[in-house]
Amino acid sequence: MLIPHSHPVFDSSFTQATTQIVQSGQLAQGETTTKLEQRISQSLGVQHTLAVDSGTSALMLAIRALTNHKPLARVGIPTYACASLLFAVKNAGATPVFLDCTDDLTLNAEHVFSAAKTLDVLVLVHPFGMVEPLVKATFACPVIEDIAQTVGATLGGQQVGTFADVCIGSHYATKPWGGAYGGFISSPDVSLIDKCKTMTNPDAADLNAAYVGHHQLSNIHAALAVERINQADDERKHRQAWAQKYDILFAQTSASPIKSCTQSVANDFRYLVRTALDADIIIQTLRNMGVGASKPVQQPLHHSDSTIQCPTADDAWQHCVSLPLLADMCDAEFQQIEQGIQTCFPS
Repeated sequence: MLIPHSHPVFDSSFTQATTQIVQSGQLAQGETTTKLEQRISQSLGVQHTLAVDSGTSALMLAIRALTNHKPLARVGIPTYACASLLFAVKNAGATPVFLDCTDDLTLNAEHVFSAAKTLDVLVLVHPFGMVEPLVKATFACPVIEDIAQTVGATLGGQQVGTFADVCIGSHYATKPWGGAYGGFISSPDVSLIDKCKTMTNPDAADLNAAYVGHHQLSNIHAALAVERINQADDERKHRQAWAQKYDILFAQTSASPIKSCTQSVANDFRYLVRTALDADIIIQTLRNMGVGASKPVQQPLHHSDSTIQCPTADDAWQHCVSLPLLADMCDAEFQQIEQGIQTCFPS
């Protein structure tokens, strides 16, 4: 049986939470969605939060609010990231500006500072449970901090999600704060949150508004997300314990684990390694041995434009592998993974 690359863990508390919503008859947005917004604000220490239907929508709405729907606004995004970023920018009517990474998969600072001079918005993503150090920098344009994969991590003792003008995240099932579907926008600026909120409900919208869509989050999705947040600290501790065992294994191999930047504490959402070998071959071999390894991203986003070159991201795509790091992983599964590692990553 294949050990999955990732999967959510649902216990009886999730069943109880959703059963209560169904029995209440109020499945659409309501008190539970408000409870989720309050829970996120409390966890991040950020005053204002809006829950929406997905992390992609959260980013799209934040871009629209920060640019006032400016046509073809220039939005900087990391190229070594999930495709949702690219589609959020496109859905906002903006133009993506692809930013290359470094060997540790965070952004190339020189590339970012050069590009930022012409950007309307910069999106800084904390990747794969690690911390993006550029969130501490100052930029002339507004900055969106994407913590979908890295909630709970810190940089210099400060929690991610509290550095930028606005923070967005995801409640997709496999994320650290995952329920089933959903996302959120947080900011100390209530006017920005209000701008986003006016774009989430067509039935209450000005008919002359530049953009409005159905982006409200239902109570039933919110209930699942609240339960995940309640368990997130314990799940992170379990993942960190398995990550430490991975560290011991890879100390005896030719592959190099990719770690978060100095002065940061990661949340160990993913365990990534870099190898001189071909990642596709490694992944297929591991899968044949029952280990659901994967590439960290399916494809660098700059591949959508044949005129753009981001060589470090291309190299990472060819040589980086993500291994299962499950909150409920058992000893037998780890032994199976260990056999795969010893086969694929010789010393």
